[in-house]
Amino acid sequence: MLVTYGHMSATNAGGSMKSSLRRTLGVIAATMAALAATALPASAASDRVSPLIHRVSCDRTDYLEVHGNNGQSVLCFADRGFMGVAIYGINWIESGNNRAEIQFQRSVGNPRIESVTMGKWSAWNPGHVHKVTRIEIF
Repeated sequence: MLVTYGHMSATNAGGSMKSSLRRTLGVIAATMAALAATALPASAASDRVSPLIHRVSCDRTDYLEVHGNNGQSVLCFADRGFMGVAIYGINWIESGNNRAEIQFQRSVGNPRIESVTMGKWSAWNPGHVHKVTRIEIF
């Protein structure tokens, strides 16, 4: 009997299919263990909060608001944590009911990353920032 799996095939002669299946299951188990092992140290190695921050609809004033494109677009974030982002053309940020740190690249020609820390209910108006690269809400 010939059994085909995508581009692989195995012949069920003398247990070779069982052997192949065991080998495949072993590879899957090893891969899953490796993925779990790489995921754990990232959070265990840091004493910082896990990345629970997430985007929300901008229907409340207590969210962190990132305004861009001369006020034509706004993105809102909620909950404690951090998130790597790539938000371009930023004009101002309002903290809402949050303390936050914003990391940013001021201009396209200058790759240096700067940061600003904001208190609750404050606004940061840098004029124009090329890109926000990270947001952390405390």
